[in-house]
Amino acid sequence: MTEYVKYLNMKIKDNHLYFISDETGKRELHKYNLYDGSTEQVTEEEQNVKKYWFTDDQLMISTDFNGNEREQFKLVEKDISLTDSPDYYHYYGIADGDTIIYLRNHQDKGHFELYSSTLGGGHELLTTFDRPVKILSKYDDRRLLISEDTTNINQRIYLYDLDAGETEELPFPEGRFKNYTSIDDSRAVFISDYTNGYLNLYSLNKKTWDFERITDFVWNIEHFTLSADKNTAYMTLNENGFSRVYKYEINGRSLTKLDLPFEGVIHSFKKNKNHLYFLYSGMAEPHHFYRYDLIENSLEKLFGNPPADTEVAVSSDTFISFDDLDVPYYLYGQQGSGIKTVIHVHGGPESQARPEFNELYYKLYKAGYQIAVPNIRGSTGYDKFYIGLDDKEKRLDAVRDVVCLRKHLIDVHGADTGRIFIMGRSYGGFITLLSITQYPELWTGAVDIVGISHLKTLLKNTSKWRRELRSHEYGFIGEHDKFMKAIAPLENSARIQAPLRIFHSKHDVRVPYNESGQMYNKMRMQGKNVELVAYENEGHQFLHTENIEDMNEDIIKFFNGLS
Repeated sequence: MTEYVKYLNMKIKDNHLYFISDETGKRELHKYNLYDGSTEQVTEEEQNVKKYWFTDDQLMISTDFNGNEREQFKLVEKDISLTDSPDYYHYYGIADGDTIIYLRNHQDKGHFELYSSTLGGGHELLTTFDRPVKILSKYDDRRLLISEDTTNINQRIYLYDLDAGETEELPFPEGRFKNYTSIDDSRAVFISDYTNGYLNLYSLNKKTWDFERITDFVWNIEHFTLSADKNTAYMTLNENGFSRVYKYEINGRSLTKLDLPFEGVIHSFKKNKNHLYFLYSGMAEPHHFYRYDLIENSLEKLFGNPPADTEVAVSSDTFISFDDLDVPYYLYGQQGSGIKTVIHVHGGPESQARPEFNELYYKLYKAGYQIAVPNIRGSTGYDKFYIGLDDKEKRLDAVRDVVCLRKHLIDVHGADTGRIFIMGRSYGGFITLLSITQYPELWTGAVDIVGISHLKTLLKNTSKWRRELRSHEYGFIGEHDKFMKAIAPLENSARIQAPLRIFHSKHDVRVPYNESGQMYNKMRMQGKNVELVAYENEGHQFLHTENIEDMNEDIIKFFNGLS
């Protein structure tokens, strides 16, 4: 078991705060009574609970098989499975009385099917889409607002008429689009990056489709909720990874920042009556739930993990990369010189390292390491220009960011040149492998978790619908083959000098297990120092605390043995 509980996906219903946690060793649904403070486990499933919803006052959950992401829907109280298609991915959309409308697609096919199912078990195929789509919300009683992924970042927006079975493209530019919320028959608001590259709040004229940006943030809005009065909105802003909370009056267009003592990440955010509820963690603060009274302007800690037992020195800064680009990073810093140092690269790449609690970082810190966590070029959380700086042939520029961070840590933070380690998960695992093949002499040891060893084999073996989207980021087979081969860690494994530890899983559908298997086999044939651990009951994410703890202990032991 891990030392700290991971909480996620908070919702509020009938005076209870619902949440998923891994306190039992895997992810189950729990609820907290807002009146008496008692907690109760709601589910006891064989597999991890991935998501949950309230449909027609019934609780519905989704589970998959060993992390393969092909989620199936189930009514909890009645113990009834609403879907039984283990070869299909299911994506919940909306509830309409005793009917749910959702999307599904097959692992080996590129199209997405829009389905309607009653809670009694009836199913109807409504239509089929040729590209990846998502149900955003209801637009009105008989029309759905749907987004279509055009690249790994951008979307087109459509209306789907349930009665006519017809789809209408709306006159919006391509971009990111979320949190559509209707105000009345003629007005709505939504969040997008249409006009300045950052996720801001927009007003929409539903009669003409004209829209206007009504906030001017140069950071991205993350969470958003509109009060019952349809005028007062509350939102969290991702400011360089840190969550800030704002109140916005739509009619008066007035913005107020709430004074909250958070220096970390708000993972979930809900409003209920006169309270805001937060699931929060910081770099040195394990996950906890809070309630903020909007009348009294007071904050109350409800429940969660005990405080960390070791004080941690944390900071946020930037370093200058090879082309004078400012690259942000977080640091779990140690005092002195000759410091053992770990650089951890996040996955994605369209993702962002955040100043949140990470148990591995915390344990490495207690073992005497300083940990640097960069948001190298290509990360989200900034503007669209930054996101595109690592696309296709610019991939190695992201690796050069890591090399520049290494030098910065030596020059500024006392890193020992002979004890600098690199690690990463998913895309971060790919950057790790690129780092030890492109700059083999710089690293004392490396850890690759569910990482990519060759972009071409990744794209060949991933789902058809995912292949096209990832190709906009990584390159297209038939067009970028030469470059993919030239940089592939698998093709350059003979250069590796650092000992490597690889962790993967047998049910990973995003980065198939073969990516690690082929890297391990080739390095073994070359007589390299490499080991591979493959978990039988995990997918791209590791969700069983036994496996997480096993991996974390192995990583620390591995680094200690080289220090």
